[in-house]
Amino acid sequence: MKLNRYPAPHIRFRESNKTLMSDVILLLLVLCGLAFLFYGLRAVAVCAVSVAAAWISDLVCILIRGKKPNFQDFSPIVTGLIIALVMPATIPYSIVVSAALFAIVVVKHPFGGTGNNLFNPAAAGFCFAAICWPNSVFMYPTPFDKIPLWGEITVKLSQNPSFVLKLGGIPTNDITEMMLGNYPGPMGATNILVILTCLVFLLFRKTIRWQLPVPFLASAAFVAFLFPRVGTNGVQSVLFELMSGSLLFGAVFMLTDPVTSPKRDSSLAVYGIFAGVITMLFRYFGGFEESVPFAILFANAFVPVIDRYNEGFHRLIRRKNLELKKSKNIQKV
Repeated sequence: MKLNRYPAPHIRFRESNKTLMSDVILLLLVLCGLAFLFYGLRAVAVCAVSVAAAWISDLVCILIRGKKPNFQDFSPIVTGLIIALVMPATIPYSIVVSAALFAIVVVKHPFGGTGNNLFNPAAAGFCFAAICWPNSVFMYPTPFDKIPLWGEITVKLSQNPSFVLKLGGIPTNDITEMMLGNYPGPMGATNILVILTCLVFLLFRKTIRWQLPVPFLASAAFVAFLFPRVGTNGVQSVLFELMSGSLLFGAVFMLTDPVTSPKRDSSLAVYGIFAGVITMLFRYFGGFEESVPFAILFANAFVPVIDRYNEGFHRLIRRKNLELKKSKNIQKV
């Protein structure tokens, strides 16, 4: 029998990779629609520019490598949408294009393209933009401000609640308003109720496995509860930490990338806990208030180690069980 080797993600049920990508794209488009309600056509234009830059650069890289384009590969669309949605609606188009190009040309294709990249392209694209243009990436307009489609941005920009936490202050944002996304922040990552609904939908569809986002969020909440940055109780610290910035969005749409995450369920849980703790450490001690993409890239580097040692652990358990079974059979004889 001839066995063919293919890169991750490995689909083991009736849905195809195209179907799984379609699920994610559908939900990201819903978030784009909410961004349109909050920020108008400018949000739609940012998403369109990001997707176009990611898709075109992906196609060019495939042709340069002498490969045949697969027009059923929707991964560059996912990458483009994620990059756009973790940006402010006022982000210059040139920065979005630069982030998408970096994600595809530098992070994805040098490792072999779809299914072979070691690091999450969307997270890397955002980190590149954040390091190069922090003043543009981390300043946000207030929802329902009129943002021009072209030309100079004149609306007042402000910081996200995660920046207030970074300074050791207590955000003045109402929890209910934060649940509904009515506060300055990344244009697709502020509506907590909708993102939680997206998480439930993806889990129900088995597009993602709960062993990754649930341990991630639980470990981040645990750290926030034990070591609150706000001068109140641990519960309020958990609420502000999980609901500010792009932490929840990253847990649903970045961390769950099947290519850059471990393969076993137990490895996913270890990876999720590790990424959650690293995220909080980056938030507490890092240079930027928005730490989730940076933490995901850091955790990506440890995926082969987690897979290797966890596989060795399972191999040891199987060997012990086999030896125990053999000893029982000998005793019966």
